[in-house]
Amino acid sequence: MIRVACGAYQPYTDKDGNLWLPDEVKASGASLSPPDGMTVERAEEFEVPNVAFPQIFRTERYSMSAYEFNLPNGKYTVRLHFAECFTGITGVGQRVYSFAVQGQQPEKDFDLWKEAGGPYKAIRREYKGVAVTDGKLRITFTPYIENPAINGIEIFAE
Repeated sequence: MIRVACGAYQPYTDKDGNLWLPDEVKASGASLSPPDGMTVERAEEFEVPNVAFPQIFRTERYSMSAYEFNLPNGKYTVRLHFAECFTGITGVGQRVYSFAVQGQQPEKDFDLWKEAGGPYKAIRREYKGVAVTDGKLRITFTPYIENPAINGIEIFAE
């Protein structure tokens, strides 16, 4: 099991005792190729309700093209966590991008504000049965309006 706090520089333990690692270190059981893009750690106070791991929403990686995890071949469940926490985004249509897990089930024209119903609201996408056949799991991002952004990634062997 791997939990990544995107854009973080320090590990974080959530309310349930789960360890979230920074996205530029080797995760237990897997190595992560350092992603491209930029990171931000937000200083302002805000709440992201109804999550056991609010700290991951204080950091994000944005403007990246991909994450790549070196994993043993097999099937995985992948969870992606998002919340619009950038104060420069104030409504629908201001950040729109696409992403895909292992090239399948692409999420096209993803508008986080629209999907979540506003700022500081967590949204999760889960993909089961993700096949790794070449030792690599890839999550790719394509910008349309503004930059793609992500707060957390979880990967579980099935």
